[in-house]
Amino acid sequence: MSHRFLRIRTKALCKCERNDEEKSKIAFHIPFNQREAARENIQPIYIGFEVQRAATPRKKFNWWGFNGLWMSFASLLTAGFVSPVPLLVSLIGLRREGKKMAATGTIVSLGGILLASSLVFGAIATENHRENMRNQRHQKVQFLKQAEKTQIALDAAAVELIDYREENNGSLPDDIDANMLVLKHQDAWGQPIRYDAEINHGVIRSSGPDQKFDTRDDVTMKIKGDTERTPLLNLND
Repeated sequence: MSHRFLRIRTKALCKCERNDEEKSKIAFHIPFNQREAARENIQPIYIGFEVQRAATPRKKFNWWGFNGLWMSFASLLTAGFVSPVPLLVSLIGLRREGKKMAATGTIVSLGGILLASSLVFGAIATENHRENMRNQRHQKVQFLKQAEKTQIALDAAAVELIDYREENNGSLPDDIDANMLVLKHQDAWGQPIRYDAEINHGVIRSSGPDQKFDTRDDVTMKIKGDTERTPLLNLND
């Protein structure tokens, strides 16, 4: 009897322990009216609690990018002449997290540098244009003075040829004699006056600014009169 009682007692204790283990497996948040169903493997209705997720680490604020952004806009007030400074700050900000402000500051700074460069080159081009205009006006004034001086030399040479024509019944001297008369007169560029005989008139000529005869800038004057070429023309007629 004693052995049988011990076996029954042992089985009862084991059963109680198993029941305690099953009870311990039931979550504490299961309502009481559903715990019996949980023991019978019936899916209970859980009153859940939100699982708290781990907080994401906060990103560091990109002060370099922020400073580069507002400095780039401020540099536009100086027409972009100080834009290289915010450009350098924004480039440093691009090497850190949060690059949007740094990228915007870089673009604005480059725009400011482009603006300043255009203003500088525009000012240089304007000054060069003004300098060219001043040089052209100066050259024009100088040319007018030189042309006036050359005209005086041509008038003086023409007077000698006209005097010769009046003394010789309307005939002008031949090329050699005429050039001997006019060579002593010089134009504004220091070149002597030249005489060329044409049909029924002679031409006294200055070589002009390029100091070369028979070019477009020659200064000429016609002197009416018979030349050595006129009789030959009459004979052919």
